[in-house]
Amino acid sequence: MEEIKIKGLDEIIYYDKCSNGMPVYMWVNDKVNNFYMTLNVKYGSVDTEFKRENDKSYKKVHDGIAHFLEHVNFNIDDNLTAHEIFEKLGSSINAFTTFDFTSYEVFASSDFEENLNNLLDYVQKPYFTDKLVEKEKGIIVEEVKMGKNRPGHKLYYGMNKAVLQKDKRRILVTGEENDVRAITAKELQLVYDTFYHPRNMFMVITGNFNPYEAIGMIKENQRKKKFIKYTNPVKKKVIEPIDVNKKKVEIEANIEIPKVKICYKMDRKIFKNYDPLVLSIYLGAILRNNFGNTSLLKEDLMEKELITAIGYSKVIDDNIVLIEITFETKYPAEVLPIIQDKMRSLDISEEDLKRRRRANIASLINDYDDIEYVNSDICDQLILYDKIYDDVYNIYNNTTLAEAKDIIEKLNLDNYSIVSLVPFAKE
Repeated sequence: MEEIKIKGLDEIIYYDKCSNGMPVYMWVNDKVNNFYMTLNVKYGSVDTEFKRENDKSYKKVHDGIAHFLEHVNFNIDDNLTAHEIFEKLGSSINAFTTFDFTSYEVFASSDFEENLNNLLDYVQKPYFTDKLVEKEKGIIVEEVKMGKNRPGHKLYYGMNKAVLQKDKRRILVTGEENDVRAITAKELQLVYDTFYHPRNMFMVITGNFNPYEAIGMIKENQRKKKFIKYTNPVKKKVIEPIDVNKKKVEIEANIEIPKVKICYKMDRKIFKNYDPLVLSIYLGAILRNNFGNTSLLKEDLMEKELITAIGYSKVIDDNIVLIEITFETKYPAEVLPIIQDKMRSLDISEEDLKRRRRANIASLINDYDDIEYVNSDICDQLILYDKIYDDVYNIYNNTTLAEAKDIIEKLNLDNYSIVSLVPFAKE
C-alpha cells in the first residue's frame, strides 16, 4: 500500500489497487466515530456517445441514462432494494450523478465490514428488468418536472444553454421527460457493461477505520467476483466553440426579485502555462477579492440597496474557461453595467493576496476535520485532474502578485451571455 503524504498538513492518503484494477483511496481520522464510503464510476450525464476501444463506430444512448442507471441500480431483486439492507444496519445511503461521474455513498458509525461489502455488492451486481425500469420512469419524470420548476435550476441550465453550443452540459443531468420514457433495460445494460467495470471505478473511504483491514476486505470482496473482460471505453469528444450560443436570454420564474447571471467564455489556451488547479486558485482569489462577501463592491451595492445577493463561480475545462457572476436585484438595468465595469477593472493587491493565502491555508487545515469534505475533495481531484495533489499547501503558499496580475491581463471578456430570471408577468 502506498502513502500519499499531503505536504504541510501531516496528513496521509493511503492508496492501493485491487487485482481487477479498481483503485482505492483512504484517509483516516481517529477523532471521529464514523466513516464515509463512496464507490465512484467514471461515467456521467454527458457521456451519451461512446464506443469500446476496438469498435468502428460510436453508440448513442438517451440523455439522462447515467442518472437513470444510478436510480435503478439500487434494486437487489424484484422485492428488495439496497435502501432496505442498509436501513437494517442503521446506515445512511444515497447516490448522485454529475456531468462527469456517478457516486454511490454510505455514511455509518458501526458495522464497517458489512457496510463495505454491501456497498460493493449492490453496485456491482445489477438487476434490471423491464418491469422495474418502467416503474422507475414515473419517479424520474416527476423529478424532472420538479427540477424544472425550481428558479435556481432554471437559471443554471438557462445559462448553460445560452453560453454553450455543443457541450452536453447544456442538457439536464436527468434528461428530458421524453428521454426518460424512452430508456430501456437493454440500453441500461449496455451502459453498465461498458462503464461499470472495476477499472473504470474507484473507491474512497474517509473517517475512523483501519486502512490495512479495509483494503484486505475490499480485495477479498473483489477476488470473489467475476467481471466481463474490460475494454477501454472511448467517449466521443466534443470541441466546444469559443463563441457563446446566445447573448441574452430572459426566463420567467416564480420569484419576487429578478436574478441575473453574466457568464464570460474564454479559450483555455489563453492560460496554457497554468496548471488547472493553480489557475482555479488564482481565479478564486481574484473573484473573491472583487465580488466576495468582504469585497468593496458588494458592500457598496448592499449599502445602496441595489442588490440583495451576489456570488461568483468558475469552470476550467479542456478547451474553455467560464467565469460567472450571479446577482439578485430589483434594478437589473442599473446593476449589470456596474458588474461589467468591475470585470473590466479587476484588481488585487499584495495584501489582498496574502489575506487570501492565509484564508485558503486555514480552510485547507480545517477541511481535514470533515470526513465528507475530504472524501468529496479526493473524488473531485481524481475526476477533474486524474490525480491527487499532494502539494496544495505549497501551491497556496507560492501564489504571487505577478501571476495574479498576469491572469487578470489575460482575461478575454469579449464573449459573454446574460441570462435574467424575472417574475411571471402579471395577468
